[in-house]
Amino acid sequence: MALKTIVACLTAPESTPAVAAVALQLAERDEAHLIGLHVIPRHPIYNLAGVEFPDEIIRQEEQVLQERAKEIEKLFAKAAKALSTDTEWLCEQSPQVDLATGLLRYVPCADLIVMSQLLGTGADMEMAAEVVIGAGRPVLIIPSAGECQEIGTRVVIAWNGKREAARAAFDALPLLKHADSVRILTINPDDGEDSLTPGADLALALSRHGIRAVTATSHPTDISEGDDLLSRLADASCDLLVMGCYGHSRLREFIFGGVTRHILKHMTVPVLMSH
Repeated sequence: MALKTIVACLTAPESTPAVAAVALQLAERDEAHLIGLHVIPRHPIYNLAGVEFPDEIIRQEEQVLQERAKEIEKLFAKAAKALSTDTEWLCEQSPQVDLATGLLRYVPCADLIVMSQLLGTGADMEMAAEVVIGAGRPVLIIPSAGECQEIGTRVVIAWNGKREAARAAFDALPLLKHADSVRILTINPDDGEDSLTPGADLALALSRHGIRAVTATSHPTDISEGDDLLSRLADASCDLLVMGCYGHSRLREFIFGGVTRHILKHMTVPVLMSH
């Protein structure tokens, strides 16, 4: 199993080099077709209900967005120039829709979507979640801080035996096959009314795909599950986290907090998410 179509969602000039570098690395390895996608969304001024702007102001703002798109295209072309992988540039203007809606129109047939934690929208965390939830495809999110020299050599799978976690684990197979080490981590396996599927079951299933994984559990008492997970990633020198997105309702996570929101906000390594 290999990646054959990768879509790099390039939303801001400052995050384009990092996203393009990761996407190109994966495309080169698997001889995949890489699409550099930029969507020019509805400008924020259109969201100000009851406010009318002069046509000249609107034209100026739209020109800024067009120039921004050209800058992103140049950055993508520069990154792709040194590699032999097959690439394509796609820039679409969607003045009637927001960024997430615009991106989702072009990703349903991708084997993998690569995007940044930093989308340049002012609502980065929620926008990234919208893409993960709406795409129906695995999304690899690149942290805005630090550099990603390698992706997927030391992998941690956050496991609770539920649908989202299972979806993410098996969506990650094309990456797991190249990993030097895979660790399945279950946090607080005895919490809650439902007993969680042991990580050993997943390890056995992955072994049938030729992937050797070890299992581990954690029982944090003085920090949140999200902070415990980040700590475990650092301890394992992990360069990829695989996890499901929003096992609880988004409203519950918004009110009470949750692992998905915590990781989207504080991620330190690339995160492959599925929903």
